[in-house]
Amino acid sequence: MKLFKKLAAALVATMLVMTMIGGGALSAFADGTSGTAKKYTVTLTSNTQDKGSHVYEAYQIFKGDLSGSGTQRILSNIQWGEGITAAGQTALAGSGTAAAYAASLEGLDAAGAEALAKQLSQYLASPTATGTASIELPAGYYLIMDKADSPSGTPSSKTKFILAVVGDVRVTVKSSVPSVEKKVQDINDTSGTTLTNLQDSADYDIGDEVPYTVTATIGDGIDNYPAYSFQFVDDMTVGLTLLPTSWKIMAGGASGTDISELFTLTSGTGNASGSTLWTWAATNLKGKSGTAITDGMKIVLTYKCELNENAVIGAKGNLNEVKLNFDNNPNASGQGKPSGSTPWDKNIVFTYKTVFNKVEPDGSGTKPLAGADFKLEKQLSNGSWVEVTRKETTNSGTTFEFLGLDDGKYKLTETQTPTGYNSIDPIEFTITAEHEIESDDPALTSLLGAGGAEFTMSLASGSISSNVVNQSGATLPETGGIGTTIFYVLGAILVLGGGVLLVTRRRMAA
Repeated sequence: MKLFKKLAAALVATMLVMTMIGGGALSAFADGTSGTAKKYTVTLTSNTQDKGSHVYEAYQIFKGDLSGSGTQRILSNIQWGEGITAAGQTALAGSGTAAAYAASLEGLDAAGAEALAKQLSQYLASPTATGTASIELPAGYYLIMDKADSPSGTPSSKTKFILAVVGDVRVTVKSSVPSVEKKVQDINDTSGTTLTNLQDSADYDIGDEVPYTVTATIGDGIDNYPAYSFQFVDDMTVGLTLLPTSWKIMAGGASGTDISELFTLTSGTGNASGSTLWTWAATNLKGKSGTAITDGMKIVLTYKCELNENAVIGAKGNLNEVKLNFDNNPNASGQGKPSGSTPWDKNIVFTYKTVFNKVEPDGSGTKPLAGADFKLEKQLSNGSWVEVTRKETTNSGTTFEFLGLDDGKYKLTETQTPTGYNSIDPIEFTITAEHEIESDDPALTSLLGAGGAEFTMSLASGSISSNVVNQSGATLPETGGIGTTIFYVLGAILVLGGGVLLVTRRRMAA
């Protein structure tokens, strides 16, 4: 039947490719057997981004007599299939026949094919067959879709497409599954170096602004969604404070089109540790006129946080992780309640501390010496020094901790010296640290202090420690002490020497 050959072409060209939350390559290679009794294998493969477990149901829309061979197979004597209810047949075709209704579908464009798939899903009877990786079906035209409770797993999205089965078919199902990656930029204040590569970890001083970049990649089949709900969800631990005017969202990469206007920022309670859950939500990611959101496009969120006074010091670090919530059902898109999610992507910012113990010069390094005070300064890239203000003094004023430090060059200066002791010369030293920059769970791996003191290191507490020793001052002579005795002896020697000289001169004169 010429009509159904045209219909087949229309359905395959527009529905299979455009409306199946993507499409797949149709490959028919049956053996030329006629009739509808023979069953053919539909092999279904998810794309690599879709990690869900799918259970598919196939509903027969049309059936008929199969004839021809190779790529010239056609169905004639078109009838309604078993997958459409009687009420649906009436609603779709009125009093007309299945063949007449099929004829009306000729020439559907992508939008029309999408509307048809949505319309058919309202009138489904029992599925002809159910399967996961494959389904066995007699010849016909089928609406294939996920079961109501499918898929399971993250990330994943529902599948729905119309498929002509006239032989064994292999379909790679395109699922609209985006992915997300969170990175941080690392900056060294002393050297002035800003690393160009974004990383999974960094280190900063308390009070610094930390720049983050979150990159989402749109999945396949975005054209099938009339609207597309999309959310960045960011969980920030208590040591990080979002700077609320620092964010923007770009479509097409960091230098693309600004679509920040589509998003609303809200906050809520995160996990039990007291973190804050920030959500950037767009009811329709495709809602900006003149901006096309396409398969594989990058949607980039950038923002800054302050590393605040609650920051965790040491190996645990300050966690910040992100996930995406997204539409995964084109028949219920743009409702602002996306039901698909990606896994969390983790990022950690580390910060450190120095510990200086003031001790007496007895050689043991264990006897605390009170009465001192210190300041710590960090050298900036222009050569100037800035004072570190977060200081804690413990152990009766003999232990000094400077908290929330980045790597870089530092100078310790004694601002108050214990009575009877000499002031120390300023101690200059460098903190260096290493942490995993590409990891699903980045760890602090090394922390060192080097320079004008001997340091010990603790990764867990994020500290470098050193003893600071003052030497006793010089003692002036005292009346009645050995000091006066020295003066007496020297005086006697001088008197005796003068007498000897006088006698000598008289003899020479005689």
